[in-house]
Amino acid sequence: MAETVLSVVAEEILGRLISLATEQISLAWGFKDELMRLCESVEMIQDVLADAERRQVSDRSVMRWLQRLKDVAYVADDVLDELAYEILRRKVEIRNQMKRKVCFFFSFSNPIAFRCKMANKVKAIAESLKRINDEANQYGLTRVELVNAIPKIIPSHRETDSSLDHSEVVGRKDLVSEIVELLLNAAKERLSVIPIVGMAGLGKTTLAKLVYSHELVKKHFDKTIWVCVSTEFEDKKILEEILESLTCKSSPLKNKNTILECLQKELQGQKYILVLDDVWNEDLVKWETLRSSLIGMNVNVGNSIIVTTRSDKVAEIMGTFPRRHLEKLSEDDCWSIIKKKVSLDEKIPLTPNLEAIGKEIAKKCGGVPLLARVLGGTMYCKKEESEWLAIQNSSVWNSLIDSNGILSILKLSFDHLYSPSLKRCFTYCAIFPKDYEMGKEELVQHWMAEGFLQPTQEHFSLEDKGFKYFDILLANSLFQDIKRDDYGDLVSCKMHDLVHDLALSISKGETLHLDDTVGNDTELSHIRRLSLICNDQTTPTILQSRDVMGRLRTIYSIGANLGDKLLELKCVRSLSLSGRHVDKLPKSIGEFRHLRLLRIDHTNIKVLPNSVTKLYNLQTLIIKYCHLLKELPNDLQSLTNLRHIDIDHRYIKQLPINMGQLTCLQTLPFFVIGQDAGHRIEEVGCLSQLIGKLSIYNLEHVRDEEEAKTANLVGKAGVQKLGFYWNEERDGNNNDEDVLEGLQPHPSLKGLKIKNFEGKKFPSWILACNNSGGGGVLLEQLLKICLKNCNKCNKIPTLGHLPRLKVLQIEKMDNVTCIGTEFYINYGGERSSNSGGGSGRNVVFPALKTLLLENLPNLVEWKDAMELTTIETVFPCLEELTITSCDQLTSAPYHFPSLKELDISNIKSTAFECIVSKLTTLTSFQSFRISGCKKLSELSIALLTLPSLETFEVRSCPNLRSFPSLQGAGSLLRSLVISWGDEVLPTALQSCTSLSSLSIQDCPNLILIPELRKLHSLTMLRICDCPNLKSIPDLGELHSLTRLRIFRCQTLKLTCLPEGLERVTRLKYLAIGGFCEELDAFPSLSSIQHLHTSLESLRLYGWAKLNSLPDEIQHFTSLEYLDIYNFDGLEALPEWLGDFSSLQTLELWSCKNLMYLPTSQAMQRLTKLESLWIRYCPKLKERCAEGSGAEWSKIAHIPDVNVYPS
Repeated sequence: MAETVLSVVAEEILGRLISLATEQISLAWGFKDELMRLCESVEMIQDVLADAERRQVSDRSVMRWLQRLKDVAYVADDVLDELAYEILRRKVEIRNQMKRKVCFFFSFSNPIAFRCKMANKVKAIAESLKRINDEANQYGLTRVELVNAIPKIIPSHRETDSSLDHSEVVGRKDLVSEIVELLLNAAKERLSVIPIVGMAGLGKTTLAKLVYSHELVKKHFDKTIWVCVSTEFEDKKILEEILESLTCKSSPLKNKNTILECLQKELQGQKYILVLDDVWNEDLVKWETLRSSLIGMNVNVGNSIIVTTRSDKVAEIMGTFPRRHLEKLSEDDCWSIIKKKVSLDEKIPLTPNLEAIGKEIAKKCGGVPLLARVLGGTMYCKKEESEWLAIQNSSVWNSLIDSNGILSILKLSFDHLYSPSLKRCFTYCAIFPKDYEMGKEELVQHWMAEGFLQPTQEHFSLEDKGFKYFDILLANSLFQDIKRDDYGDLVSCKMHDLVHDLALSISKGETLHLDDTVGNDTELSHIRRLSLICNDQTTPTILQSRDVMGRLRTIYSIGANLGDKLLELKCVRSLSLSGRHVDKLPKSIGEFRHLRLLRIDHTNIKVLPNSVTKLYNLQTLIIKYCHLLKELPNDLQSLTNLRHIDIDHRYIKQLPINMGQLTCLQTLPFFVIGQDAGHRIEEVGCLSQLIGKLSIYNLEHVRDEEEAKTANLVGKAGVQKLGFYWNEERDGNNNDEDVLEGLQPHPSLKGLKIKNFEGKKFPSWILACNNSGGGGVLLEQLLKICLKNCNKCNKIPTLGHLPRLKVLQIEKMDNVTCIGTEFYINYGGERSSNSGGGSGRNVVFPALKTLLLENLPNLVEWKDAMELTTIETVFPCLEELTITSCDQLTSAPYHFPSLKELDISNIKSTAFECIVSKLTTLTSFQSFRISGCKKLSELSIALLTLPSLETFEVRSCPNLRSFPSLQGAGSLLRSLVISWGDEVLPTALQSCTSLSSLSIQDCPNLILIPELRKLHSLTMLRICDCPNLKSIPDLGELHSLTRLRIFRCQTLKLTCLPEGLERVTRLKYLAIGGFCEELDAFPSLSSIQHLHTSLESLRLYGWAKLNSLPDEIQHFTSLEYLDIYNFDGLEALPEWLGDFSSLQTLELWSCKNLMYLPTSQAMQRLTKLESLWIRYCPKLKERCAEGSGAEWSKIAHIPDVNVYPS
């Protein structure tokens, strides 16, 4: 299918050339005639393209002609772009009054030389195009009238979840039940294998996912593992992926035996199901090798494997059960899928004729659901019978034989995309790896960089065009697996593997992945896009070719070491670099005059070269997770084409001067106000195109309401989320109320955060109604509000009238004493009209799902809205309620009919009793957490018997006289926290066999913990702050345990770790210590020496006597996190600490006499150490002072160093 891209690319570029050349003709370049001849040749060639596309399939000479045309078109595009760049350069330099005698790269300052050079280039291109046009006549290519072509109708906007859900399955329910039953009944088999066989596109993977995620399967198996095998069937690699699936992290292990040992520990006592997806291996020896390893890694019976494959032979050699052939769907099922697509929102009335044609198309799908789904998307918004008939009568239906045939059928959707630019946007997606999560905005920015997006309407931006294209590809089911953010906006998607194959097959010859097979005969002369994903930080051999590098327009690089090869990217438009080995950009990057998109992420770059400000064509600048990069170049305002700046305020604290000159800017995540000209808030006012999220910091530097209005936020309809931040520590007059009043946003705002506001009342625009006369509220689109640290406000503003508000967070408002009825309705006592959830007009907070009240120290009363006779319903949708650190709260509402999660801490017991009084009537209630209610004396016995309860946590309630019996605890209970004052724990703890997390803490009188042997599902056990605890029970039967914390139990006299830990093999996290101060040494760690290659995190709590760390920990070289607490006698860290080659974070807490770190050589060996925390270590703090401390040179290379108090 690679030939398809020739005509598509040629047509798309030629169309752009006409526009570019026409623009240049109007300028006094001195080669107007050459440009006109170029345009004439392009127009004549455009006339014969349709005939060339038709004939290239059977005539190789025509295909070669198209290839030559495409190459010349690319060169022409670069030359005309060079001219456009020169115009931009001159405009910017004139504006900046830059008088230079010599300019970079080209001698642009000499207009005569530049014109001569460009005239020669344009003349050469015009001649090349004339020759190509003459050849077209020789080949007999004729002008084709496009009367009968597919109408180029742009589908209207559609965005819906259900029609695009890849998991929507038709006709497979019985087969799912059959396979699930097989799995459940295979309990006596050591390793049973069920193969699922079928051709591409039948939904083998989808079926496996349905079985894999089935509720009965999840309950039956202790571990579920998914490995996508694809073409490479190598047992060590598969075992690595199994280990990664179990541990949720990449495995550094290279030795197969070591991997097997780790797997044995991970799976000891566990029953697992493993899905091997997309298996191609037909070599019996390879399967037997893997099978032997799989049997060896677990001695249990009842383990099962599901294999998906296209090959009967694979099923024959692997299966222990008869294979399950995935049959094709019936014609009715295929029509059902298509019908759902085309008539989802009833935009197409299905006339009898259309339905008849649709059923015929369904027949032609051959029972392949993927084809039905994609074709249904293609047929969406095609209203004419002729359009459906064109699909029905297409000749490609004859090729439905194998995956290549399916690609031909899928190509129908590609063929029906209405423009060459849209087709190129689709094929561009092949640059990303399979299963890559493509951000919607990211895709559009890449498409822009390549020049695929040309606006066709006034007030219709490049981004608008790109989002329209995205929606069309989504509507055609060429994208799937969509994700949305908290505001319901679609943010990302994926491509089905076969659809990715289609994109790659069409763009083959232009797009190359590093892991493609690149032999000596591979044609590289036409490659324009390169995807490099490497782990060894080497320079791929293919990059040695200067010509190949010089033609590239897109480089997408993760982990590859490009080095000086970057200098050869003369035509690059999109450059994405990722990896810690990337520590600088070339100083001459300003010579990349075609560059539109520059993305750097997870790099060690410390500074951007000043020449970046010469990238006058740059549209998108993305800097992510580059912790060493603290500022942007000062002259960034010169990049007048810049549309998107995506940077992180955690690292870059200040923006360059005069950002308001970037009038094309749409994305700017934050703006920091300064007191000097060029940094004031008026700069924001100049950015009229801003969209998305904007946070504004240092608002204390805004003088008054009038200056605040210069930001013109009310005129920025595209800004959906706003954050307003004042500095917490500030001097001067308080004008916050005036300033916030002047920051009124546009009515379309969805998210609002206000922090450190010191006004006494909130602005009128939060409460106001609109002026339309319809009675609606001004900010009726608001979905989320966060008010934090607004300490002078004594009332929370009226918010119950907001019809779509879903999340409300109120934090640290010291002056609020009462949440009164004004919280629910406006001050006039009248309800605004309700356009949200709930029934009837008298509903407040009709859509609210999450409510947080935190750190309101003087809040005494929270009134119930039901006291108002005008209100019928309040909080009808509330699912999550959190109230924390509201110490004085004595009364609160209790009517929360939809509540699922309740988290309460530090409130009066009377308020607690109000809130929980109706909980036992809620059948969907799932999570109960309470802490710090010091006067609470009892809990309802019925709380633990709620049928849906999964989490029950009680912390720091010292006066609790009784604890609900665990005997009747629900079967879904997973997490239990016990904190109370009795000497023994509640009865029937052993009966809670479903528990995965158990925490016993803050039990001042507890002496004994009962046996825990039956808690086989327990993965986390925490025992802490139990000062009278005498002993710890045997833990040897807790085979699932991965996290163990035993600390601050001052009566425990442990000389070694608790009994049975030598039999616990899956432990990843251990926190231990803080025991009896009479002990002269830390407990021996010998019982966990078997974990020296698998323990990832270790936290040690010492006491005053200890002056050294336990020597045994030097063998735990796999540690990634090490925390050291309260070793007061410790003066120096041991030299062997440098052997922890995997260590990422080191934390040192309250080690009063600690002065010395290991030597510089040892610290340099910690190559993965990214974070060092030093807390309350006064002597070490002084020695680690930045730049001057005696220990500073040892840690200066560490990316994240935190010393507190600073």
